[in-house]
Amino acid sequence: MTHTTVASSAPSIVQLAAGPARGGFNPDVVPMLRSIGRGAHGSRGLSAEQAQTLMGWLLRREMSDAQIGGVLLALRMKGESAEELEGFARAVRATLPAIAPRRPVVVIPSVNGSRRLPNQVALLALLLRQRGIPVLVLGAEQDDGRLHTVRVWSALGLPVAASAMQAQNLLADGEAVYLDLVHIGPQLGELLAWRRELGVRNSGHAVVKLLAPIAGPCLLLTSYTHPEYAVLMREVLQRLAQPALLMRGCEGEAVAHPHRAGELLHIGADGAVRAAPAAAQGEAEVALPADGTHLATTLAWIADVRNGDKPIPVPLLRQVDQVAAAMACLDAAGDAVETVAGIAQHA
Repeated sequence: MTHTTVASSAPSIVQLAAGPARGGFNPDVVPMLRSIGRGAHGSRGLSAEQAQTLMGWLLRREMSDAQIGGVLLALRMKGESAEELEGFARAVRATLPAIAPRRPVVVIPSVNGSRRLPNQVALLALLLRQRGIPVLVLGAEQDDGRLHTVRVWSALGLPVAASAMQAQNLLADGEAVYLDLVHIGPQLGELLAWRRELGVRNSGHAVVKLLAPIAGPCLLLTSYTHPEYAVLMREVLQRLAQPALLMRGCEGEAVAHPHRAGELLHIGADGAVRAAPAAAQGEAEVALPADGTHLATTLAWIADVRNGDKPIPVPLLRQVDQVAAAMACLDAAGDAVETVAGIAQHA
């Protein structure tokens, strides 16, 4: 497939201020550990500013390994607050290049992978591309026994970008493109890799669900697993002023669950929240292959759906419609801003 290169400036990276030496003991971490390390009931949360500083140290490894492990486990046991997640997300965003495709884009973080049901992320992206909507999937394959999106994506022959600039050009051409976080955020990739050492996910995994490294209009398609996190995720997205569609996902991915009806929240850049009606329970009953970790089975099912031999799951179709409607709102808001700017320029 030939793609036209779009002339644009290279994505830039903002560097956070340097702190203590890499890998060394950081005395400034100790009082933070005292605050967050007293369990679910005795701990105190950090401010957004403290959290941003702490995440900067974590990304640059400007603390000892013992402190890194202690911080990650303390946050895991306490649970992150909205202020902490806001600070963490801002710190990570500051290290990532800003991709500027010059058109509205849907961003889908995908780091969970599938375990029981087929991984539907690639199919969702294909359906959106058919509607003329460019899609950026941010992923990170991990050795955890799950079927991660990149394996399905690559097997389908879909574009996999090796850099932020390549992703930018593909998106400008209207493509659906996969970009591994290691190519734009190696520090974040190192943080995610601590799962191998500690055996559990950490705050980096939560932050990935909040990332949309796009310079320009974009819609983040993100999810939560447990219902109690819906309010937390909504508040963080509002704090970040990030337009998003928030839903309870399927096995941790931001795709409609085929067997469970669920509400979808449309969060605007102004923080306004609109709830899309939940699907009727009967709509959500769709038969899918049971072995979600088997690549060949997943590919065969997607091929049958694309060929029309099997139906597209109704919840997934509803999700595509909702994304298209949200993108139309994004386009309308962008046109209004350009109109106001043009009027001001000629006033």
